[in-house]
Amino acid sequence: MRHAVIQPAWLVGLAVALMVRPMPAAAPTEVLTQFEVVIAGGSTAAIAAAFTAAEEGAKTALLEPTDWIGGQLTSSGVPAVDEAWHKLTDPDTGEVLLDVARVARDPANMTPFFREALAKIGNPGRGWVSRYCFEPRVLLEGCLEPRERSLSGKLTVFRNTVVKRASVDPESGQITSLTAIERTPRPSTPDGGYDRLPSQDLADWYSEKDSPRFAKRVLRFTAASAQKPAVFVDATEWGELLALSGAPYLQGTEAEEGETASNDRCGQAITYGFVQEMHAAPVAKHPTMPKIDNLGLGAYRDKPDAWERIWTYRRLRGAQDKPSPGDLTLQNWGYEGSAGEGGNDYPFGYVFLSKADTARQTADWRGGVDTNVLAAAEQRALAWHEWFRNAAPEGIDPDQITLAPQVFGAAHGLAKLPYIRDTRRSVGVDGFVLRVSDLIGPASQQTGTRFPDRVALGAYAADIHPLVGCSYPASLEVNHPTLPFYIPLRSLTNDGRGNLLVAGKTMAQTFLANSATRLHPIEWSSGCAAGVAAAMMAEHGWSSREAVAKAERVQLRVRRHTPIEWKRPRAAANK
Repeated sequence: MRHAVIQPAWLVGLAVALMVRPMPAAAPTEVLTQFEVVIAGGSTAAIAAAFTAAEEGAKTALLEPTDWIGGQLTSSGVPAVDEAWHKLTDPDTGEVLLDVARVARDPANMTPFFREALAKIGNPGRGWVSRYCFEPRVLLEGCLEPRERSLSGKLTVFRNTVVKRASVDPESGQITSLTAIERTPRPSTPDGGYDRLPSQDLADWYSEKDSPRFAKRVLRFTAASAQKPAVFVDATEWGELLALSGAPYLQGTEAEEGETASNDRCGQAITYGFVQEMHAAPVAKHPTMPKIDNLGLGAYRDKPDAWERIWTYRRLRGAQDKPSPGDLTLQNWGYEGSAGEGGNDYPFGYVFLSKADTARQTADWRGGVDTNVLAAAEQRALAWHEWFRNAAPEGIDPDQITLAPQVFGAAHGLAKLPYIRDTRRSVGVDGFVLRVSDLIGPASQQTGTRFPDRVALGAYAADIHPLVGCSYPASLEVNHPTLPFYIPLRSLTNDGRGNLLVAGKTMAQTFLANSATRLHPIEWSSGCAAGVAAAMMAEHGWSSREAVAKAERVQLRVRRHTPIEWKRPRAAANK
């Protein structure tokens, strides 16, 4: 005989209250038709594209997921600019055949705005990884925001705004609209909403409903006329518009360059950067941090000055060569697989969902990322802070070292978002993808493939931070020192969406090519080119295929913003 389950009266009352309490409703959608170019952003390429499209006369919207523009230069926590560092040498004699670093760093080969901004800032951190190591606010407040203000009327930046869905015309394949969610922190929400780690808050960012932490606006960006569709640019760090629009894209590692099949759960490690501050005297009451295995000096474990070298590696502020009070040091330290240890690089899981799971999530988009991996990467970063400060050499009290959350503007102490090395990548018109074979060659060749539709420059060696447990093709295990190379306009297109462009890590390229194009100067250069192309497509009503066919006209206008031909400095010429 079955017996009825008797519930306590208070529990019945609670259930009734929950049933009758109105659930938060989605905010009404505001339709915005005034923008000709809409850039889904968050990357360094995104802000470059936004500035350039606006300067070219297009009414431009930039959707920025955080409250800081600049991508890896600011919100993603790598304000230590990575430039080409390598040389091509004769394997037998050691003679330098081509000094790629000197060519790439010549002012004539750098994007003018980017070059001048960095020259103005210099290297106040005396970091040895780069000529430019600085606090992100210096670039943000001294260069990026003033330029944004100068473009008022042409450029509108929607901060704290994430993309939610895309609509596509089934006949033309054009993107007809992009829906985004803007969140405004409530007065009671601490630190502008950056008191909680991203893995804890991401679901709220992507929810259309108001929450206790944020008031929401749902924005739909679309063209004023169906006859002249808006131009959309995916310059996100996560390749979100590619996924949301059903555009063809690549993800993860390919067995062979140019193949469309890939291991979509094997890619590169992510890093949550953070800044440590050294105080003149010990500080009391350090917060409790997680304990995690496999932390250590990694590739530097056998160096007697390893701690000092890691401290000064990406230091953002420092008056002396050696670590000293007043220092601010950026922590972005790799994992060494052969040693089984390392810093805050997180190599134990891929941040992106599989392509199948990504497709399923488009019904209720939340970034297309694995929040468990995000959370684990956050915990590793906090644990590395604790491990590294307690490993300080004699003469430095570990209690002199604290997190410096004010540097990245996030109370939790980490960057606002993780540094992403690879992402979802477009497939360009007619199936084009940039390959590493286009970037390498004998020194006598001087440059990579000189594409007829070249619109941007790049120079960096292929550099992969592998995931533990992934099996990589043999081609990825080989060092690939690149030549100074070119990026073609086709890399900025998508084969299935005629009014969609891409820039930065989302470019049409192989996994291996991406490992050489993912750095700050190259993102800025490709962003400038995408901004010009988007403005011209909006102006003339072109598709991306038509823009490629008219590449010479695009090139003429790109040259106003960034060089598209390598100039070889006399000092770097080889005899």
